[in-house]
Amino acid sequence: MSNISPLLNILSKSTRQIGKTIIRDFVEIEKLDNSSKGKLDFVKKSISNLREKFIKNLIKIKKDFKIRSINDFEDTDCWILETIDNPINFSRGLSDFCICIALKEKDEISACVIYSPIYDDTYYFQNGTGGYQNDIRIRVSKEKSILETCVGIFKKYNSVDDKETINIIRSKLTENSIEIRESGSNYLDCCYVGNGKYDTSIIVNPSPNQLSINSLIMRETGGIVHKINTCDSNIYLFGNKYIGKFLKEMIENKDEKK
Repeated sequence: MSNISPLLNILSKSTRQIGKTIIRDFVEIEKLDNSSKGKLDFVKKSISNLREKFIKNLIKIKKDFKIRSINDFEDTDCWILETIDNPINFSRGLSDFCICIALKEKDEISACVIYSPIYDDTYYFQNGTGGYQNDIRIRVSKEKSILETCVGIFKKYNSVDDKETINIIRSKLTENSIEIRESGSNYLDCCYVGNGKYDTSIIVNPSPNQLSINSLIMRETGGIVHKINTCDSNIYLFGNKYIGKFLKEMIENKDEKK
């Protein structure tokens, strides 16, 4: 494996091993009626069982660290576990979902593993050691042409607090004939920037833990992070330095024609 710490080595291997167990449930979900109560119960049980497996494993790796969710902020040293991102995609039999496990030390995300079960892709990142996809070093794209760029937009599921801002961004990108992708998975979007499939990923009002994880991915793959304050929202752009800067200026100048 790449030049990473023994801890991240163990974490990435165990995440893939446990994460692959969800594939059988995913296949079953595809066969069930979307409107049935039985399907909803099955999805909840599947995610709950997967979470329990990860909790048992994380306790073995660092027994003194508590396991917290992506929106918990009370601990400066803990594991952050996002069992399924995005659960709606998973419940609908859509392939764009992943498992995200991050190590938080001294109130900073120092390492994370992101696993996509359906594509069997493992992404891992650690401070100072770079970003990897299945043991291969990854870097953000060097794309400079806005006409050739591809941008991911993440809209938080079960949330409407950033609806206006998201619509402004969609409209601005469409006006400039920019290719948009909305996978529904924040972490996969950011990994796709890290390996050059996307040139920028945009998220509005991320939680502090989301921001820290995405920023780690950018630092270790040569990307940059831009922040824009508009419409009472915080817009974050994660991408290569050329396209990220262009999009920042484009969104900031949204009212220039009025």
